[in-house]
Amino acid sequence: MNVFVGLNVKVRCSGLAPLRLVALNAPLSGDMSGIRGADLQCYLQAREARLHGTFRAFLSSPTQNLLFLVKQSDRTQFPILNLRGQRLFPSWSSLFSVNGAQLGANIPLYSFNGVNVLQDPFWPYKAVWHGATLLGKSVPWQTCDDWRRSTRTGLAGTLQGGSSFLTSRPVACSTPLIVLCIENAYPYSYMW
Repeated sequence: MNVFVGLNVKVRCSGLAPLRLVALNAPLSGDMSGIRGADLQCYLQAREARLHGTFRAFLSSPTQNLLFLVKQSDRTQFPILNLRGQRLFPSWSSLFSVNGAQLGANIPLYSFNGVNVLQDPFWPYKAVWHGATLLGKSVPWQTCDDWRRSTRTGLAGTLQGGSSFLTSRPVACSTPLIVLCIENAYPYSYMW
């Protein structure tokens, strides 16, 4: 049985390692210094929260579709959990369907510092940057110039109102929204 620790919370899964979906500790505009800048923020905040998995920004770009952030062998067999171990989605693949996946109404989505971004007023807009279609395919002209500018528009999905998690709507890149990080690799129990 694997044990995963984050903010002093242990997640136990019999033989399976869950993938965690966590928000950055502050909302960001579309200018994130590119995908690598957002990935760096995910990495640094995960380390600060004492999480040992590899976290990548939940963002598409002209060269990166969302679906491919998680390796193919992990897309259907692992659940996606929040920071405290509550199930958000049955699998990575379940996010990318014609009908889309909905975030459960009473399931919190936490930042790396343990704040529920769906209820905290520090995140005034309950929407997440992603720049993709329902199927996770990048829309290159809607990624705030590859997440480097706050003067254009980017695609974001709402986290409220029963809409699909990836329902896309254009938002001004100057708007500070939630940036999510997905754990796409995790330490094996013998490593730690």
